[in-house]
Amino acid sequence: MFGTSNNKLEVGEENLSGYSGSASAATELGNNVAFSYHLLANPTDKWQTILAEGFFTNTAPIHGMEGISITKTDTNASVSIYWSNISIFSEGRYEVFAASTNPISFDFYSYKPNYIKVVALGSSLNIDSVGINFSCSDENPLVGGGTKTVLMGTYPQSKVTDSALITTLNTATGALPTSGNNQLWTDYGYYISGSVSSYMWYIDITNATDEYRGVYFTSYRPSATTYISSATNSYQDNNGYATSSAYWFKYEPITWRVLNVVSSKAFLMANLVIDSQDYYYSTANRTIGGATVYPNNYMYSHIRSWLNTTFYNTAFTTEEKARIQTTTVDNSAASAGYGVTTYACANTSDKVFLLSYLEATNATYGLNTTTSRMLKPSAYAQSQGVYTYTSNGNSYWALRSPFYMYAYDVQHAYYDGTFSSGGAVNTNHGVAPALWISL
Repeated sequence: MFGTSNNKLEVGEENLSGYSGSASAATELGNNVAFSYHLLANPTDKWQTILAEGFFTNTAPIHGMEGISITKTDTNASVSIYWSNISIFSEGRYEVFAASTNPISFDFYSYKPNYIKVVALGSSLNIDSVGINFSCSDENPLVGGGTKTVLMGTYPQSKVTDSALITTLNTATGALPTSGNNQLWTDYGYYISGSVSSYMWYIDITNATDEYRGVYFTSYRPSATTYISSATNSYQDNNGYATSSAYWFKYEPITWRVLNVVSSKAFLMANLVIDSQDYYYSTANRTIGGATVYPNNYMYSHIRSWLNTTFYNTAFTTEEKARIQTTTVDNSAASAGYGVTTYACANTSDKVFLLSYLEATNATYGLNTTTSRMLKPSAYAQSQGVYTYTSNGNSYWALRSPFYMYAYDVQHAYYDGTFSSGGAVNTNHGVAPALWISL
Protein backbone atom coordinates (compact mmCIF):
# COMPACT_ATOMS: atom_id res chain seq x y z
CA MET A 1 0.00 0.00 0.00
CA PHE A 2 1.15 3.51 -0.88
CA GLY A 3 -0.12 6.22 1.46
CA THR A 4 0.65 9.58 3.08
CA SER A 5 3.26 8.04 5.38
CA ASN A 6 4.06 4.88 3.50
CA ASN A 7 6.08 4.12 0.34
CA LYS A 8 6.19 7.71 -0.90
CA LEU A 9 9.16 6.84 -3.19
CA GLU A 10 10.54 10.41 -3.00
CA VAL A 11 11.79 11.75 0.38
CA GLY A 12 12.78 15.33 -0.51
CA GLU A 13 10.95 18.53 0.39
CA GLU A 14 7.84 19.35 -1.61
CA ASN A 15 8.94 20.40 -5.09
CA LEU A 16 6.38 21.96 -7.43
CA SER A 17 8.70 21.25 -10.39
CA GLY A 18 8.70 17.54 -9.56
CA TYR A 19 11.32 14.93 -8.73
CA SER A 20 12.51 12.10 -10.95
CA GLY A 21 14.43 9.10 -9.72
CA SER A 22 14.20 5.58 -8.33
CA ALA A 23 13.39 4.03 -4.98
CA SER A 24 12.08 0.90 -3.31
CA ALA A 25 8.61 0.25 -1.92
CA ALA A 26 7.94 -2.35 0.76
CA THR A 27 5.15 -4.91 0.51
CA GLU A 28 3.07 -5.83 3.55
CA LEU A 29 5.30 -8.91 3.87
CA GLY A 30 8.36 -6.68 4.12
CA ASN A 31 9.78 -7.40 0.65
CA ASN A 32 11.23 -4.47 -1.29
CA VAL A 33 10.26 -3.79 -4.91
CA ALA A 34 12.19 -1.33 -7.10
CA PHE A 35 10.29 1.57 -8.71
CA SER A 36 11.20 4.53 -10.90
CA TYR A 37 9.26 7.77 -11.08
CA HIS A 38 9.07 11.07 -12.95
CA LEU A 39 7.60 14.42 -11.86
CA LEU A 40 6.58 13.54 -8.31
CA ALA A 41 6.00 16.71 -6.22
CA ASN A 42 6.04 14.91 -2.84
CA PRO A 43 3.45 16.89 -0.82
CA THR A 44 3.06 16.16 2.92
CA ASP A 45 -0.74 15.88 3.02
CA LYS A 46 -1.26 13.03 0.52
CA TRP A 47 0.66 10.11 -0.95
CA GLN A 48 1.85 11.99 -4.05
CA THR A 49 1.10 14.64 -6.60
CA ILE A 50 2.19 13.47 -10.02
CA LEU A 51 2.60 16.42 -12.36
CA ALA A 52 1.12 16.21 -15.87
CA GLU A 53 2.80 13.46 -17.95
CA GLY A 54 4.63 12.23 -14.85
CA PHE A 55 4.48 8.56 -13.84
CA PHE A 56 5.57 5.79 -11.53
CA THR A 57 6.40 2.22 -12.58
CA ASN A 58 7.94 -0.84 -11.00
CA THR A 59 11.34 -1.76 -12.44
CA ALA A 60 11.51 -5.16 -10.73
CA PRO A 61 8.78 -7.70 -11.51
CA ILE A 62 5.80 -8.23 -9.24
CA HIS A 63 4.56 -11.70 -10.08
CA GLY A 64 0.89 -12.50 -9.78
CA MET A 65 -0.44 -8.92 -9.92
CA GLU A 66 -4.21 -9.10 -9.84
CA GLY A 67 -5.26 -5.46 -9.67
CA ILE A 68 -4.52 -1.87 -8.74
CA SER A 69 -6.66 0.63 -6.84
CA ILE A 70 -6.07 4.39 -6.81
CA THR A 71 -7.90 6.86 -4.58
CA LYS A 72 -7.55 10.48 -5.71
CA THR A 73 -8.07 13.58 -3.61
CA ASP A 74 -9.87 15.36 -6.47
CA THR A 75 -11.14 14.77 -10.01
CA ASN A 76 -8.79 17.09 -11.89
CA ALA A 77 -6.67 14.59 -13.83
CA SER A 78 -7.23 11.58 -16.03
CA VAL A 79 -5.05 8.52 -15.48
CA SER A 80 -3.48 6.08 -17.92
CA ILE A 81 -2.53 2.64 -16.62
CA TYR A 82 -0.20 0.45 -18.70
CA TRP A 83 0.48 -3.19 -17.98
CA SER A 84 2.97 -5.70 -19.40
CA ASN A 85 4.83 -8.92 -18.66
CA ILE A 86 8.10 -7.20 -19.57
CA SER A 87 9.37 -3.79 -18.52
CA ILE A 88 8.49 -2.28 -21.91
CA PHE A 89 4.99 -0.91 -22.36
CA SER A 90 2.91 -0.91 -25.52
CA GLU A 91 -0.02 1.17 -26.72
CA GLY A 92 -1.78 -2.16 -27.13
CA ARG A 93 -2.17 -2.68 -23.38
CA TYR A 94 -3.27 0.41 -21.51
CA GLU A 95 -6.48 1.88 -20.14
CA VAL A 96 -7.42 5.55 -19.70
CA PHE A 97 -9.60 6.50 -16.72
CA ALA A 98 -11.49 9.78 -16.92
CA ALA A 99 -10.80 12.50 -14.38
CA SER A 100 -14.25 11.91 -12.90
CA THR A 101 -13.45 8.27 -12.10
CA ASN A 102 -12.60 8.05 -8.40
CA PRO A 103 -11.62 5.70 -6.93
CA ILE A 104 -10.05 3.69 -9.73
CA SER A 105 -10.13 -0.09 -9.50
CA PHE A 106 -8.64 -2.12 -12.34
CA ASP A 107 -7.88 -5.85 -12.75
CA PHE A 108 -5.86 -5.62 -16.02
CA TYR A 109 -8.60 -7.69 -17.67
CA SER A 110 -7.32 -10.69 -15.67
CA TYR A 111 -3.95 -10.48 -17.46
CA LYS A 112 -1.77 -10.71 -14.28
CA PRO A 113 1.17 -8.63 -15.52
CA ASN A 114 4.66 -8.34 -14.03
CA TYR A 115 4.89 -4.57 -14.59
CA ILE A 116 2.58 -1.56 -14.42
CA LYS A 117 2.96 2.12 -15.22
CA VAL A 118 0.63 4.87 -13.97
CA VAL A 119 0.69 8.18 -15.92
CA ALA A 120 -0.94 11.52 -15.08
CA LEU A 121 -2.76 12.94 -18.10
CA GLY A 122 -3.48 16.60 -18.76
CA SER A 123 -2.94 18.05 -15.29
CA SER A 124 -1.51 17.20 -11.89
CA LEU A 125 -2.76 13.94 -10.41
CA ASN A 126 -3.33 14.15 -6.65
CA ILE A 127 -3.33 10.69 -5.08
CA ASP A 128 -4.35 9.86 -1.52
CA SER A 129 -3.43 6.15 -1.73
CA VAL A 130 -2.52 3.32 -4.10
CA GLY A 131 -2.98 -0.40 -3.55
CA ILE A 132 -1.42 -3.14 -5.68
CA ASN A 133 -2.91 -6.59 -5.20
CA PHE A 134 -0.81 -9.66 -6.00
CA SER A 135 -0.88 -13.37 -5.17
CA CYS A 136 2.58 -13.70 -3.55
CA SER A 137 3.48 -16.29 -6.18
CA ASP A 138 7.08 -16.71 -7.35
CA GLU A 139 5.87 -18.19 -10.61
CA ASN A 140 6.73 -16.10 -13.66
CA PRO A 141 3.49 -15.73 -15.67
CA LEU A 142 5.51 -15.72 -18.89
CA VAL A 143 6.34 -19.42 -18.43
CA GLY A 144 3.92 -21.55 -20.40
CA GLY A 145 5.55 -23.28 -23.37
CA GLY A 146 4.25 -21.03 -26.12
CA THR A 147 0.87 -20.29 -24.53
CA LYS A 148 1.73 -16.80 -23.21
CA THR A 149 2.23 -13.64 -25.26
CA VAL A 150 3.82 -10.23 -24.89
CA LEU A 151 3.59 -7.07 -26.96
CA MET A 152 6.76 -5.37 -28.14
CA GLY A 153 7.59 -3.27 -31.18
CA THR A 154 5.23 -2.08 -33.89
CA TYR A 155 4.84 -3.00 -37.54
CA PRO A 156 2.25 -2.30 -40.26
CA GLN A 157 -0.45 -4.96 -39.94
CA SER A 158 -4.17 -4.19 -40.34
CA LYS A 159 -5.53 -2.75 -43.58
CA VAL A 160 -7.21 0.65 -43.34
CA THR A 161 -10.78 0.50 -44.61
CA ASP A 162 -12.20 3.82 -43.38
CA SER A 163 -12.78 5.88 -46.54
CA ALA A 164 -12.32 9.25 -44.83
CA LEU A 165 -9.00 8.18 -43.33
CA ILE A 166 -7.85 6.77 -46.66
CA THR A 167 -8.63 10.12 -48.31
CA THR A 168 -6.67 11.96 -45.61
CA LEU A 169 -3.65 9.68 -46.01
CA ASN A 170 -3.75 9.82 -49.82
CA THR A 171 -3.85 13.62 -49.70
CA ALA A 172 -0.90 13.77 -47.29
CA THR A 173 1.34 11.73 -49.59
CA GLY A 174 0.94 13.94 -52.65
CA ALA A 175 1.87 12.51 -56.05
CA LEU A 176 2.18 8.77 -56.49
CA PRO A 177 5.59 7.35 -57.45
CA THR A 178 6.70 6.17 -60.88
CA SER A 179 9.68 4.18 -62.09
CA GLY A 180 11.39 7.47 -62.89
CA ASN A 181 10.38 9.44 -59.81
CA ASN A 182 9.82 8.03 -56.32
CA GLN A 183 8.21 11.31 -55.17
CA LEU A 184 7.99 11.08 -51.35
CA TRP A 185 7.86 7.28 -51.41
CA THR A 186 10.63 4.69 -50.87
CA ASP A 187 11.32 1.99 -53.44
CA TYR A 188 11.23 -1.53 -51.97
CA GLY A 189 13.92 -2.62 -54.42
CA TYR A 190 12.08 -5.84 -55.26
CA TYR A 191 13.01 -8.16 -58.11
CA ILE A 192 11.45 -9.04 -61.44
CA SER A 193 13.12 -11.60 -63.75
CA GLY A 194 16.20 -11.73 -61.52
CA SER A 195 16.88 -7.98 -61.47
CA VAL A 196 15.94 -5.19 -59.09
CA SER A 197 13.11 -3.23 -60.67
CA SER A 198 11.32 -0.03 -59.71
CA TYR A 199 7.64 -0.97 -59.45
CA MET A 200 6.67 -1.17 -55.78
CA TRP A 201 6.98 1.52 -53.08
CA TYR A 202 6.03 2.36 -49.50
CA ILE A 203 5.62 5.49 -47.42
CA ASP A 204 5.16 5.98 -43.66
CA ILE A 205 2.76 8.71 -42.51
CA THR A 206 1.73 9.86 -39.04
CA ASN A 207 -1.88 10.96 -38.69
CA ALA A 208 -2.82 12.31 -35.25
CA THR A 209 -1.12 9.84 -32.90
CA ASP A 210 -1.18 6.82 -35.23
CA GLU A 211 1.33 5.74 -37.86
CA TYR A 212 0.42 4.20 -41.19
CA ARG A 213 2.27 2.63 -44.10
CA GLY A 214 1.14 3.14 -47.66
CA VAL A 215 1.87 0.50 -50.31
CA TYR A 216 1.66 1.15 -54.04
CA PHE A 217 2.75 -0.98 -57.00
CA THR A 218 2.44 -0.67 -60.76
CA SER A 219 3.39 -4.30 -61.51
CA TYR A 220 2.67 -7.45 -59.55
CA ARG A 221 5.41 -8.75 -57.31
CA PRO A 222 6.28 -12.21 -58.69
CA SER A 223 6.24 -15.13 -56.28
CA ALA A 224 9.92 -15.73 -57.04
CA THR A 225 12.64 -13.17 -57.71
CA THR A 226 13.46 -14.93 -61.00
CA TYR A 227 9.92 -14.83 -62.43
CA ILE A 228 8.41 -12.29 -64.78
CA SER A 229 5.71 -10.05 -63.36
CA SER A 230 2.13 -11.09 -64.00
CA ALA A 231 -1.05 -11.75 -62.05
CA THR A 232 -0.50 -15.45 -62.69
CA ASN A 233 2.95 -15.33 -61.09
CA SER A 234 1.86 -13.35 -58.02
CA TYR A 235 -0.28 -13.91 -54.93
CA GLN A 236 -0.98 -10.21 -54.44
CA ASP A 237 -4.08 -10.35 -56.62
CA ASN A 238 -5.24 -13.55 -54.88
CA ASN A 239 -5.00 -11.63 -51.62
CA GLY A 240 -7.16 -8.78 -52.93
CA TYR A 241 -4.50 -6.26 -54.00
CA ALA A 242 -4.34 -4.79 -57.49
CA THR A 243 -1.84 -2.65 -59.38
CA SER A 244 -2.03 1.17 -59.45
CA SER A 245 -3.98 1.54 -56.19
CA ALA A 246 -2.59 2.83 -52.90
CA TYR A 247 -3.30 0.68 -49.84
CA TRP A 248 -2.82 1.69 -46.22
CA PHE A 249 -1.86 -0.34 -43.16
CA LYS A 250 -1.79 0.70 -39.53
CA TYR A 251 1.33 0.26 -37.39
CA GLU A 252 0.26 -1.93 -34.47
CA PRO A 253 2.01 -3.65 -31.56
CA ILE A 254 3.60 -6.96 -32.51
CA THR A 255 2.28 -9.93 -30.55
CA TRP A 256 5.00 -12.42 -29.62
CA ARG A 257 4.64 -15.96 -28.34
CA VAL A 258 6.86 -16.64 -25.35
CA LEU A 259 8.58 -19.87 -26.37
CA ASN A 260 10.82 -20.15 -23.33
CA VAL A 261 12.06 -18.27 -20.27
CA VAL A 262 15.60 -18.89 -19.06
CA SER A 263 16.74 -16.94 -16.02
CA SER A 264 16.17 -13.27 -16.91
CA LYS A 265 15.68 -13.80 -20.65
CA ALA A 266 12.70 -14.76 -22.80
CA PHE A 267 12.66 -16.41 -26.23
CA LEU A 268 9.98 -14.85 -28.45
CA MET A 269 8.48 -15.66 -31.84
CA ALA A 270 6.00 -13.50 -33.75
CA ASN A 271 2.49 -14.89 -33.42
CA LEU A 272 1.61 -13.74 -36.93
CA VAL A 273 3.26 -13.83 -40.34
CA ILE A 274 4.23 -10.17 -40.52
CA ASP A 275 5.89 -9.89 -43.94
CA SER A 276 6.87 -11.85 -47.04
CA GLN A 277 10.48 -11.91 -48.24
CA ASP A 278 12.81 -14.06 -50.31
CA TYR A 279 15.56 -16.03 -48.56
CA TYR A 280 18.05 -15.13 -51.30
CA TYR A 281 17.46 -13.52 -54.68
CA SER A 282 19.41 -15.95 -56.91
CA THR A 283 19.77 -19.69 -57.56
CA ALA A 284 23.47 -19.29 -58.35
CA ASN A 285 26.32 -20.33 -56.06
CA ARG A 286 28.84 -17.71 -54.92
CA THR A 287 32.47 -17.83 -53.89
CA ILE A 288 33.23 -15.91 -50.69
CA GLY A 289 36.63 -16.16 -49.03
CA GLY A 290 37.58 -18.98 -51.37
CA ALA A 291 34.60 -21.11 -50.29
CA THR A 292 31.43 -21.99 -52.17
CA VAL A 293 28.36 -20.30 -50.72
CA TYR A 294 25.04 -21.82 -51.74
CA PRO A 295 21.74 -19.95 -52.18
CA ASN A 296 20.38 -21.63 -49.02
CA ASN A 297 23.28 -20.45 -46.84
CA TYR A 298 21.73 -18.57 -43.93
CA MET A 299 24.85 -16.61 -43.00
CA TYR A 300 24.91 -14.86 -46.38
CA SER A 301 21.14 -14.80 -46.97
CA HIS A 302 19.06 -11.77 -47.81
CA ILE A 303 16.50 -12.66 -45.13
CA ARG A 304 19.11 -12.56 -42.36
CA SER A 305 20.25 -9.12 -43.47
CA TRP A 306 16.66 -7.91 -43.83
CA LEU A 307 15.69 -9.10 -40.33
CA ASN A 308 18.65 -7.41 -38.64
CA THR A 309 18.47 -4.12 -40.53
CA THR A 310 15.15 -3.28 -42.21
CA PHE A 311 12.83 -5.10 -39.81
CA TYR A 312 14.89 -4.40 -36.66
CA ASN A 313 15.10 -0.66 -37.35
CA THR A 314 11.45 -0.37 -38.42
CA ALA A 315 9.86 -2.35 -35.60
CA PHE A 316 11.72 -1.35 -32.44
CA THR A 317 12.42 1.77 -30.41
CA THR A 318 15.82 2.50 -28.89
CA GLU A 319 14.56 1.25 -25.54
CA GLU A 320 13.31 -1.98 -27.07
CA LYS A 321 16.54 -2.53 -28.97
CA ALA A 322 18.42 -2.32 -25.68
CA ARG A 323 16.38 -5.33 -24.48
CA ILE A 324 17.01 -7.48 -27.54
CA GLN A 325 19.90 -9.84 -26.99
CA THR A 326 22.60 -10.80 -29.47
CA THR A 327 22.08 -14.53 -29.93
CA THR A 328 24.49 -17.17 -31.18
CA VAL A 329 22.26 -18.80 -33.78
CA ASP A 330 22.80 -22.52 -34.38
CA ASN A 331 23.04 -23.22 -38.11
CA SER A 332 24.40 -26.77 -37.84
CA ALA A 333 23.10 -29.76 -39.76
CA ALA A 334 21.44 -30.96 -36.55
CA SER A 335 19.49 -27.71 -36.28
CA ALA A 336 18.09 -28.40 -39.76
CA GLY A 337 16.98 -31.90 -38.70
CA TYR A 338 19.78 -33.76 -40.44
CA GLY A 339 22.80 -35.75 -39.33
CA VAL A 340 24.87 -34.39 -42.20
CA THR A 341 24.18 -31.87 -44.95
CA THR A 342 26.40 -30.07 -47.41
CA TYR A 343 24.38 -26.89 -46.96
CA ALA A 344 24.74 -26.23 -43.24
CA CYS A 345 26.68 -23.04 -42.51
CA ALA A 346 28.60 -21.52 -39.63
CA ASN A 347 26.72 -20.16 -36.62
CA THR A 348 25.77 -16.49 -36.72
CA SER A 349 25.40 -13.75 -34.12
CA ASP A 350 22.05 -12.04 -34.60
CA LYS A 351 19.51 -9.80 -32.91
CA VAL A 352 16.62 -11.25 -34.94
CA PHE A 353 16.46 -14.58 -36.76
CA LEU A 354 14.20 -17.23 -38.24
CA LEU A 355 13.52 -20.43 -36.35
CA SER A 356 15.36 -23.60 -37.35
CA TYR A 357 13.60 -26.90 -38.00
CA LEU A 358 14.81 -28.13 -34.60
CA GLU A 359 13.33 -25.08 -32.83
CA ALA A 360 10.09 -25.26 -34.84
CA THR A 361 9.47 -28.81 -33.58
CA ASN A 362 10.48 -28.23 -29.95
CA ALA A 363 7.94 -29.43 -27.39
CA THR A 364 9.32 -27.10 -24.71
CA TYR A 365 8.47 -24.20 -27.01
CA GLY A 366 4.97 -25.55 -27.59
CA LEU A 367 5.68 -26.19 -31.28
CA ASN A 368 5.48 -29.99 -31.40
CA THR A 369 2.04 -30.19 -33.04
CA THR A 370 0.83 -29.14 -36.46
CA THR A 371 -1.84 -26.91 -34.93
CA SER A 372 0.75 -25.00 -32.90
CA ARG A 373 2.68 -24.21 -36.08
CA MET A 374 -0.22 -22.78 -38.07
CA LEU A 375 0.15 -19.03 -38.52
CA LYS A 376 -2.11 -16.49 -40.18
CA PRO A 377 -0.72 -13.52 -42.12
CA SER A 378 -1.25 -9.85 -41.46
CA ALA A 379 -2.99 -7.84 -44.16
CA TYR A 380 0.32 -6.09 -44.77
CA ALA A 381 2.07 -9.43 -45.41
CA GLN A 382 -0.68 -10.25 -47.90
CA SER A 383 -0.03 -6.97 -49.73
CA GLN A 384 3.59 -8.12 -50.10
CA GLY A 385 2.44 -11.32 -51.81
CA VAL A 386 2.56 -13.96 -49.07
CA TYR A 387 0.80 -17.19 -49.98
CA THR A 388 -2.51 -17.53 -48.11
CA TYR A 389 -4.39 -20.82 -48.19
CA THR A 390 -8.03 -19.96 -48.82
CA SER A 391 -9.54 -22.83 -46.79
CA ASN A 392 -8.04 -21.86 -43.43
CA GLY A 393 -6.44 -18.45 -44.02
CA ASN A 394 -2.98 -19.67 -42.98
CA SER A 395 0.35 -18.95 -44.65
CA TYR A 396 3.69 -20.60 -45.21
CA TRP A 397 6.42 -19.26 -42.94
CA ALA A 398 10.11 -19.64 -43.59
CA LEU A 399 12.72 -21.44 -41.51
CA ARG A 400 16.41 -20.62 -41.65
CA SER A 401 17.22 -24.32 -42.24
CA PRO A 402 18.39 -25.46 -45.68
CA PHE A 403 16.76 -28.41 -47.45
CA TYR A 404 19.18 -31.32 -47.66
CA MET A 405 18.69 -32.22 -51.35
CA TYR A 406 19.17 -28.97 -53.24
CA ALA A 407 21.43 -25.95 -52.85
CA TYR A 408 18.59 -23.62 -53.85
CA ASP A 409 15.91 -24.96 -51.50
CA VAL A 410 15.07 -24.04 -47.90
CA GLN A 411 12.60 -25.43 -45.40
CA HIS A 412 9.36 -23.79 -44.34
CA ALA A 413 6.29 -24.54 -42.24
CA TYR A 414 3.28 -25.25 -44.42
CA TYR A 415 -0.20 -23.74 -44.05
CA ASP A 416 -1.32 -26.96 -42.28
CA GLY A 417 1.56 -26.95 -39.80
CA THR A 418 3.58 -29.65 -41.56
CA PHE A 419 6.93 -28.96 -43.20
CA SER A 420 7.95 -28.65 -46.81
CA SER A 421 10.66 -27.04 -48.89
CA GLY A 422 10.78 -24.36 -51.56
CA GLY A 423 13.11 -22.18 -53.52
CA ALA A 424 15.30 -19.68 -51.74
CA VAL A 425 14.16 -17.21 -54.42
CA ASN A 426 10.48 -17.53 -53.45
CA THR A 427 8.96 -14.27 -52.24
CA ASN A 428 5.67 -15.81 -51.10
CA HIS A 429 7.10 -17.40 -47.94
CA GLY A 430 6.03 -15.55 -44.81
CA VAL A 431 8.32 -14.12 -42.16
CA ALA A 432 7.78 -14.95 -38.47
CA PRO A 433 10.78 -13.39 -36.68
CA ALA A 434 12.26 -14.75 -33.45
CA LEU A 435 14.51 -13.13 -30.82
CA TRP A 436 15.68 -13.25 -27.21
CA ILE A 437 15.01 -10.33 -24.87
CA SER A 438 16.12 -9.45 -21.37
CA LEU A 439 13.31 -9.21 -18.82
